Amino acid sequence: MKTKPIRMKRQAGILMLVLWTSSAGIAAAADNSVVAKVGDNEVRTEDLRPYFEKLPLQDQLALSRDAAALSEYIRSLIIQQMVYKEALSKKWEQQPQVTEQIDRARRQVVTQTYLQSLATPPQDFPSSAELQEAYDKLKKNNALQVPRQYHLAQIYIACAKGADKSAEEKAQSKAEGLAKNVRSGDFAAIAKSSSEDAASAANGGDLGWLAETQIQPGIRTAVAGLSKGGVSEPVRLNDGWHIVKLVETKDPYTASLEEIKGSLTNELRSQRAQLQAKAYLAKLLQQNPVSINEIEAAKLAKPKPNQ
Repeated sequence: MKTKPIRMKRQAGILMLVLWTSSAGIAAAADNSVVAKVGDNEVRTEDLRPYFEKLPLQDQLALSRDAAALSEYIRSLIIQQMVYKEALSKKWEQQPQVTEQIDRARRQVVTQTYLQSLATPPQDFPSSAELQEAYDKLKKNNALQVPRQYHLAQIYIACAKGADKSAEEKAQSKAEGLAKNVRSGDFAAIAKSSSEDAASAANGGDLGWLAETQIQPGIRTAVAGLSKGGVSEPVRLNDGWHIVKLVETKDPYTASLEEIKGSLTNELRSQRAQLQAKAYLAKLLQQNPVSINEIEAAKLAKPKPNQ
């Protein structure tokens, strides 16, 4: 499926905003927006949220600033799920060599989850003071900067670069005519009737809030020169022509502790659990010393003939 560039940026922008609006985890969203499509199937924020919640805080923050990395991460999750479903449909998990690996993985999961249960921090950790201290460190390192955001609407005319001259001229003429009409007409009504991006057209062209860093350069340049309520000249991108309206702007700001409290709490609890797990293992080894016969161990590691 070919996705329109500005739509892909919007999807990444949605996730960027999702990352900052969590109270229980960095990927909680106020709605259940469509993030991507796989054939005729929609992938929504609810489908991806569990994966984002399990990411370390620094990884979440990094993804919130890098549209390409965010899109690639989402794509990898979708591909993994597609491969998994196909494997199950062919009963691949019943293959002897796969069964053996599943058994090893099961032992590992049982061991890890048991260790996690022993290392779980108390319910009242972290305290308000500990949260504040961690927040101040992130703030000092400029790790909490939210870029400028734009609330945009668009009218889109499809015409991929490389189209024949007739199609190109027709699309450009239509875009220029619509750009002229919206200056004296109702942008939302014209978008509904004429925009060729069905998803945004249904909402009067509304694209919602997008981070400045996640908007196509050509659109970003056009928007930067607009005042509130202003409409751009048609902008040519690889997928076609875009007429963009600036609805509103939010200046860059530093995310508050309240905005990232949930994800920061999870991160601190994870760090504490790791420390407690290491302490438990150290004590376990102290009580049950392990002695390795290095000569015999070397034989185990030596490759067998014909391997």
